[in-house]
Amino acid sequence: MSAHGRLSSPRRALAALCAAAVIGGLVFAAPGYADPEPTLAEVRDRVAALHHKAEQATERYNTATDEQAAVKRRLAKAQAAVESQQQKVDELTADMAGFAAASYRAGGIDPTLNALIADDPADFLAKASVIDAYANQQADQLAAVATEQQRLEQGKLLADEELNRLKAVEADLTQQQQTIEQHLAEAEELLAGLEADERAKLDAERVERERAAAAERASRGGGSETPPAVIPASGRGQIALDFALAQLGDPYSYGAEGPDAWDCSGLTMMAWAQAGVSLPRSSGAQIGVGTRVSYSQLEPGDLVFFYSPISHVGIYAGNDQVVHATHPGDVVSLDPMSTMPFSGATRPG
Repeated sequence: MSAHGRLSSPRRALAALCAAAVIGGLVFAAPGYADPEPTLAEVRDRVAALHHKAEQATERYNTATDEQAAVKRRLAKAQAAVESQQQKVDELTADMAGFAAASYRAGGIDPTLNALIADDPADFLAKASVIDAYANQQADQLAAVATEQQRLEQGKLLADEELNRLKAVEADLTQQQQTIEQHLAEAEELLAGLEADERAKLDAERVERERAAAAERASRGGGSETPPAVIPASGRGQIALDFALAQLGDPYSYGAEGPDAWDCSGLTMMAWAQAGVSLPRSSGAQIGVGTRVSYSQLEPGDLVFFYSPISHVGIYAGNDQVVHATHPGDVVSLDPMSTMPFSGATRPG
């Protein structure tokens, strides 16, 4: 074997080994298979989950708006109290200044010196009695000023606390709004990734739902007719139910209280407002109003609540159905109670 042959053989072996290593490296470095595209049913489920999260954040947002309104009322009251107390302190301080001037005019100097220079001792005695009276009054005024000043400082502290609470609530409102918008954007991104025919199918389902809601509203004369019910609705409950039924087909919009769009608790709040009953803004707070009733005791007009913790509310329409503002991307509709996990009910009014 030639020297060339002896050298080339190890080189060929080394080249083959390097090639194998490179190929093996490529094999090991090759990326894994991409996750399969979600099916239409999976996209529908994910979008529904995101919409539910958005609705939960919406109810937290509504709770914060209730709290914001309460804090604003307390803050206004505290600020008015501070203003009134400040006026009282200013008046007392002005009285003190008036006393000092009067005391000076009455001869508020050393009594012995005043007696020596007085032309009329009787006049001096009269002045002295006035000064003594002013001195007693001054002590009372000083005590009153100190007391009222302390009350003023306490009032300012209370107003500052309420102002800080308001800032915290407003920060929470901003956070919940961002959460809602994030979930809705994620849902829209999922929908945007669908093929045209898949998106058209979902759109058709939504349109059909809107048509069904509109047909239901039309069949009830826009909510003016008494809905069929196993148990007759009470007077106020009927008014609230009629109002809610008249909104069938209106779109859901977070934070909306009508007249052309609603979220779930916005609809129930305005429906019961027509019956003269004031409800809080969030579903979690609305369940605390009125008399709690069991599932078997439900009457048309009752508020019915869903999920745990509570994040959705509607109005019982009889025949085991609920009228409610559903979720983002949907409308006010009439659905079976079984479409959501029931968590409680109350009868306002």
